[in-house]
Amino acid sequence: MTLKNIIKYLPRFIASIILLETLLFKFGIGGEAFLNESKALFTNLTISIFGHGDYEAFFRVGTGILELVASILLLWPKHAGLGALMGVMLMIGAILSHLFFIGIIVGNDGGQLMVMALIVMMCCTKVLLDEKAKVMALFGK
Repeated sequence: MTLKNIIKYLPRFIASIILLETLLFKFGIGGEAFLNESKALFTNLTISIFGHGDYEAFFRVGTGILELVASILLLWPKHAGLGALMGVMLMIGAILSHLFFIGIIVGNDGGQLMVMALIVMMCCTKVLLDEKAKVMALFGK
């Protein structure tokens, strides 16, 4: 594999791995402790936005499904641009949520979730720029 191909494909893999890893928390695949941590984060988010935590499951599972779709599309060469666009939009939401609602440091993570969101944002932006023509074609431009 050439350096050019590594530079092209590495951001797709990095973003996909991080997005897939967060599913352990959102869907509780990693166990009860992971699920409880994710529930607490999304409860705090929905309380901050709506004044109550009634929509926690909707936001948590909905975000997880969108992140799963984005990670699959990132790994699918024909649709990597669409996955990158989804990833950028999701990470904008995550970063804004951290900045305005839940804080940069969540629990005792030392800002790890925020850093991972920034890494995914950078990786997806790189893929989006690489796949700009394909993404523009999807929207008729």
